[in-house]
Amino acid sequence: MQQYESRPAQLVYPVNTVYDFLSDFTHFENLLPEEEVDNWVAQGDSCHFELTGIGRVGLTMEEKKPHEFLKIAGDSSAGIKFYLLVHIGENNQGGSVLKLILQADLNVFIRAVAEKPLKQFLEMLVGHIETFDFEKGLPKSFK
Repeated sequence: MQQYESRPAQLVYPVNTVYDFLSDFTHFENLLPEEEVDNWVAQGDSCHFELTGIGRVGLTMEEKKPHEFLKIAGDSSAGIKFYLLVHIGENNQGGSVLKLILQADLNVFIRAVAEKPLKQFLEMLVGHIETFDFEKGLPKSFK
């Protein structure tokens, strides 16, 4: 299984605020950049949507460790199974630090096509998280 890690994101919001928001898929639609996502549907611990450059993506909340960790299982229309691991910890300014790890089991043929879009998705997501207002539930550009 291949593993891709994001850079650590420093957030001004406390761990509990970030965790509570990210552990609920109904919030994810506003978390992902709207120009990259279409046909969003969230129900309980699962959601699915169309992601530019990747196609249909389905996510299921597989494991939750309150205020520390989320394990999200995913699959795409390209047949790629993956896990998105979300690690959340406190930083020394009263905020939090977040790191994303994407694990995907890619065969040699799929890896050549999917590796770049998966890396881009991970960087896009962590970049957007860094600029997100977790108290309002909207990107900061919507103030």
